[in-house]
Formats: sequence, C-alpha cells, structure tokens
Amino acid sequence: MDTVILLGVIFVHLALIFYTVFIIKEFKIQKATNSIVFFLVTAVIFDIIATSCMMIGSTAETYFTVHGILGYIGLTAMIVDAILIVKHRMQSGADKLFSKGVNIYSKLSYAWWIVAFVTGVMVAMNK
Repeated sequence: MDTVILLGVIFVHLALIFYTVFIIKEFKIQKATNSIVFFLVTAVIFDIIATSCMMIGSTAETYFTVHGILGYIGLTAMIVDAILIVKHRMQSGADKLFSKGVNIYSKLSYAWWIVAFVTGVMVAMNK
C-alpha cells in the first residue's frame, strides 16, 4: 500500500474515533464543553488530512466517484457541524444546551459520514 494512502487510512480511522467520541459526548452532555469542541474540531482536522492523502495517493482517473462524492458531502457536513457547535459556544457559552436542531443535524451528519466511511472500506476491500 502506498505510504500516502496508508497515512490517509490512519487519519480517517482517527477521525472516526474522534467523531464517534464527539457524537456520544454530545448526545449525553448536549453542551459545547471544551471536550466536545476538541473532539469535533480534531475529527474535522483528521478527516481533512485523510481526504487530502486519499486524493493525493489515488490512482483513479477522477475524484468524483460515488465514494468520493459521499465523502466530500460527509466532510462538508462535518465542517458545518463544527461551525454550528463553535458558533453556539461563542454565542451562548459552554453551559447552554444545544438546540434540538443542532442535535439532529449532528446525528444526521455523523450518519452520513459513517455511510461514506463504510463505502470507503468497501472500495478498499474490492481492490
């Protein structure tokens, strides 16, 4: 396996771990605590690195495959989620509960990201 792709695999798994910890904590605490912001922002950074590595190391003729499109949408949704959470933190502080809309968006964003992750695993298994 190419070194750049291997780095991408490592970083996407780190993103999965951090995003999963974020979603569990967000579900339980429902506030923009330091740890919630940390896990989400770190997951975003890891996913950006992973996506970049995968694009650099890809042998596909195009970046616009089914998995690629799902992944770009998943990354975008994750970034929007981070913006919503950080904005909530800046405007309302760490003690105010998230709105129901933010909670729902976080869960939908995570679910979409997991679908993109699973399609990536399936693509890798077929190579």
